[in-house]
Amino acid sequence: MFLSEKKSNYSAEWRRKRGKKRIVLLFFILILAGVSIFYLNKNKESFKKIVNKPSKNEIIMELWENQKYMELINYCDSLLEQSPAAVDILIFRGFASFYEGSSKINYEDKLPFIDDSVFYLRKAIIFNSEKMRPQINYVLGRSYYHKGKYYADLSVKYLEKSVDEGYIGKDSYEYLALAHTELGNKEKSALYFELAAENNPSDILFSLLAQLYMDLGSLNLAEDYLIRSNNRTTNQQIEEKNLFLLGQIYEGRNDLIKAGECYNRIIQKNSKAADAYYKLGLLYEIEGDKIKARAEWRKALRIDPQHYGARLKLF
Repeated sequence: MFLSEKKSNYSAEWRRKRGKKRIVLLFFILILAGVSIFYLNKNKESFKKIVNKPSKNEIIMELWENQKYMELINYCDSLLEQSPAAVDILIFRGFASFYEGSSKINYEDKLPFIDDSVFYLRKAIIFNSEKMRPQINYVLGRSYYHKGKYYADLSVKYLEKSVDEGYIGKDSYEYLALAHTELGNKEKSALYFELAAENNPSDILFSLLAQLYMDLGSLNLAEDYLIRSNNRTTNQQIEEKNLFLLGQIYEGRNDLIKAGECYNRIIQKNSKAADAYYKLGLLYEIEGDKIKARAEWRKALRIDPQHYGARLKLF
C-alpha cells in the first residue's frame, strides 16, 4: 500500500515540528538541571554547616583548654539560663570563675569570681553528689583559701577531702600547708610543706619549711632547709633572708664566726643591707670590741637613719 502525496507531506512537517519541540524541551530540561544542581550545592553547604556545628561540650572544652575563662563564664551563663541544673555546666562555670579570679591581683577584683566559684561548685554538688567530686573539692578548697584567713578551716576541709578521694593537684599540699599556717597548726603545716617539697622541691618551699622549723624550735632541720634553699635559689632576696636566719641560728649556738660569715655574705651581695651591719655590730659587742661595733652601727644609720636598733646602741 502506498501513502498519498498529501499524507506524506503532512508526516514530514509533523516530524519537523516534533524535532523542534524536542529541542525546546531539552533546553528547558538543561536549565532545570542547572538550577537544581545550584540549589543542591547551596543546600549541601548549608547542611554541612549544620552538621559541622560544634556541640556545647566541644565549645566548652575549646574555651577551657585555651584558658579563655571569661568567655567560658559568659557561655556557661547563657546555657544555664535554659538549664539551671545542668551539672557539667555548673562545674565548668565554677572552675572558670576560680581561675579567672585567681589571676586578679587586687583582692577586690578577685573576690567576686571566687565567690562565684564557691556558689556554682556547691550547687553542682547538690545536683550531683558524685560527678568529679574530688576535683570539685580541690577547687573549692583553693577558693576558700583565697577568700581569706577566716575561711582557712573550710579550705582544709575540702582539700583534705580531695586528697582522701584520690585527687592530688600539683599545689594541693602547698595550699594545705598555708591554710594550716593560717589556723596556727604549725606541725601540720610543716608536714604538708614536707610533702609538697617531696613532689616539687623549690627554694621557696625549703625557705618556708626552715622558718616553720625555727618557730617549732627544730633548729637543725631549719639550718638544713636554709642551706638547701640557698643551694637552689637564684633569687637574691630569698638568699639574703636565708643567710639572715642562718646567722640567727649560729648566734643562738654562740658560733660567732659562722654568724659573722653569714652577715658578711649579705653585705657582699647588698651593700645597703642596714640590718646586716647592725648584726655585725652586735657580734663585735659580744666579743668586747666596742670600737668596731660602733663603726658597724654607724654604717647601718648612714643607710637607714631611722634604724631603731642602731640608734638605740649609739645614742
